[in-house]
Amino acid sequence: MTSTVIPIYILYSRHEPARAEQVALIQENFPNAEIAAPIFPKYEKVPFLEALINKSLERTGSALLPSEIGVLMSHRRIWQKIVMNAKNSLPSKHYLIFESDSKLNDMESLTQLYPAIEKEYDLFFWGAWNNHVSIKKSTSRKYGNYIIGEPMIRSVYGAYGYSLNAIAAQKMLDSTRNIKYPVDLYKHYAHLGTLKIGAIQKEIISTWQTTDSSIRQESQFDKLRRKLKIRLFSFRNQIQAYFC
Repeated sequence: MTSTVIPIYILYSRHEPARAEQVALIQENFPNAEIAAPIFPKYEKVPFLEALINKSLERTGSALLPSEIGVLMSHRRIWQKIVMNAKNSLPSKHYLIFESDSKLNDMESLTQLYPAIEKEYDLFFWGAWNNHVSIKKSTSRKYGNYIIGEPMIRSVYGAYGYSLNAIAAQKMLDSTRNIKYPVDLYKHYAHLGTLKIGAIQKEIISTWQTTDSSIRQESQFDKLRRKLKIRLFSFRNQIQAYFC
């Protein structure tokens, strides 16, 4: 345990009983964690859902799934709380966000690094794209077994383990006001020119991958194809990051 109190949100619903033990493990390390109920259009009415789906299709050429809209709305609700909390705290204060399938790999390193990360970055990814994030070589610094620095924004994917302050929360709220892309396609939302964004490699927070995605159902062929695409694009990003 650490004496540093890190404000935590965990997106977790009673509709995810298979993930209860995973969430309990996070709570063992962070007893102060606040459970934030995600929005599942499958189980609750989302106003103007069809209109939102159609708008995403009109704006991007690809329609968001109802579940993707629910995830976006769920994270937006947390960001709104962070912005409200900032009225009574420092705007640089970071809030750590987990999803129900998040896996904390190294509690000690997270708590040791957290104060420095909070001072340096607005938005920080403790895990992204299943450990395939690419960090620009010119910005990279070594901390024990980890590399920290500015990521290639196209290599940042996933919302299962990130922290951000009120500045970044407000920026993300502004950027996602119009329904367009899934919440974790950050290259469309978070611009390095206006936010200080950082990432770590290897992941301190990853995913268990022991339960099916609550967003999109995939066949074994789909999963294999996705893994091959990740390897291919990761290789490209690593080469580009080396020269940045």
